[in-house]
Amino acid sequence: MRIFSVLCACFLAGCAGAGSPATTGPDTTTRPDKAAEHNFQRAAEAFYWDHLNAFPPLGVQLGYHQYDGKLPDVSPAAIAASIDMYKKARDTFATVAADQLSAQSRVEREVLLVEIRRQLFDLEVLKFLNRNPIAYTFGFSLMPYVSFEYAPAARRARAIIELCGGAGQYFAQAQKNLPEVMPRTWIAIALLQTGGMIEFVKNDVATAMTGLDGQLAAKLKGGLQQCVAALGGFRDFLKARMAMANDDFALGKERFIRMLREKEAIDITLERLAAVGEADLQRNLAAVKIAARRVDPSRNPNSVVWAVAGEKPPGDKVIATATEQSARLRQFLIDRDIVTIPSDDLAEVRPSPPFMRFNSAFLRAAGLFEKQSLPSFYFISPPDPSWPEEQQRGYIPSYGNLLSTSVHELWPGHFLQHLHKKKNPSKILKTFCTYTNTEGWAHYTEEMMWEAGSSKNDAKMHLGQLGDALLRNVRFKAAIAFHTGDATVDQVAAWFEKLAFKDKGNAVQQAVRGTFDPGYLNYTLGKLMIMKLRRDWQAKVGADYSLRAFHDTFLSYGCAPIPIIRREMLGDDSPPL
Repeated sequence: MRIFSVLCACFLAGCAGAGSPATTGPDTTTRPDKAAEHNFQRAAEAFYWDHLNAFPPLGVQLGYHQYDGKLPDVSPAAIAASIDMYKKARDTFATVAADQLSAQSRVEREVLLVEIRRQLFDLEVLKFLNRNPIAYTFGFSLMPYVSFEYAPAARRARAIIELCGGAGQYFAQAQKNLPEVMPRTWIAIALLQTGGMIEFVKNDVATAMTGLDGQLAAKLKGGLQQCVAALGGFRDFLKARMAMANDDFALGKERFIRMLREKEAIDITLERLAAVGEADLQRNLAAVKIAARRVDPSRNPNSVVWAVAGEKPPGDKVIATATEQSARLRQFLIDRDIVTIPSDDLAEVRPSPPFMRFNSAFLRAAGLFEKQSLPSFYFISPPDPSWPEEQQRGYIPSYGNLLSTSVHELWPGHFLQHLHKKKNPSKILKTFCTYTNTEGWAHYTEEMMWEAGSSKNDAKMHLGQLGDALLRNVRFKAAIAFHTGDATVDQVAAWFEKLAFKDKGNAVQQAVRGTFDPGYLNYTLGKLMIMKLRRDWQAKVGADYSLRAFHDTFLSYGCAPIPIIRREMLGDDSPPL
């Protein structure tokens, strides 16, 4: 979910991958008007820092540590000032003549305009700071200060102390901003996050921050107590609001389609969107039947799917299995010349630390603007040892699901895209991303790697890939049903059970996510746009086409909106779907 903004690739000689990379990225032969180029770059630089000043946690995430310890100002005056800042920036960039800019600046201008529209949509249309408690839990985190050793422990501890010192005012203002009546699923998720943060602060932060002198350690202890008190006050506020909660979370048809237009630069009708999603769902359901019959033609395909899902590595072998997959997938990219790997950087596979076990698996990459080399981590969460043995076993991913996840998170998914962004010369293209690009790319690579032969045509591995595809298909269906219709959580959970082969607990969890993350259709939406762009680009370049050239070119635009990349790569405004 994107609450604020989430966070011509230059490939160096000697990078992994055979052959010479195709020329990629924006056409650098365009001769810009010098005055227009200078004025745009000056305005873009000013906006860049205004944006980070409005939301310091993004700066910390990117590696700009002048923002350490700072929280967003969420007072009504500050919110109004942010809206005014974004409107002025929108007007400034809208009046820039794109044909007078260099190719890179032209793309940067489009990226900035989408980012600005996204911010204004959240602040003015959704008014999420005045409606959604999750906005505040996502805006507060101590995790960057303990996840990476970007500075000595004493410096990071002082940042934590400063952040905790501001927590009381931050959450007190949140309580003033939020209404009496809010959707119950939003409150439930905010309560879950708040409770997790309290436990994290109580049990993990002090343990992680070792080696402090006595005086600083005492200050840190006091600061953490302030954090616990502030979070506890917010938790109690949310509990009181739950008694008045409702189910009014739907965006409505107009705002749902507008969300895609403003946040993802996608102009599409609801009817076309639904048809595209349903077609892909049916395509994958048909593929599941074929793969299941290849595994065992004598059994019902559904029973085969559930049986294959039960084939899992031993709990103590999951990390070793994922590590082996990581090395094998990376080498496969090189051997098959699928995409340029722009550096020798690797992500280490590790069990998630206790304070980070809110997702089953995820990438934690170092900030793109860190001044020193820091490791990146592919974390996989083990089951809670306090769970019953059957539940622990059920939590472990199947071999096929684990492979699909390793593709998605590492090679050539999020981590490879991170490496390409790291080499991108544009600060703007490094920083500003869209949901459809980041998750669309990672999800696209799952099917692409299967097609390329990474699983050696193993039908069981194919079922793992298809299981993840069906999960994202049902999210697509759920987002539309929740936010343009009148579907209930129970109805949508039943879809996840029937169509995506999820157990009841996971099905409910997936359904609840859709009530506060209407953009979770963007995994499939982004994937389908990339697949269509690949077909159309292949038709355009003809004999010069290669899979590597397509991937390198796409990745050279950072994680810009896919319709903008499409326009640059094809030279037209043909529909992305």
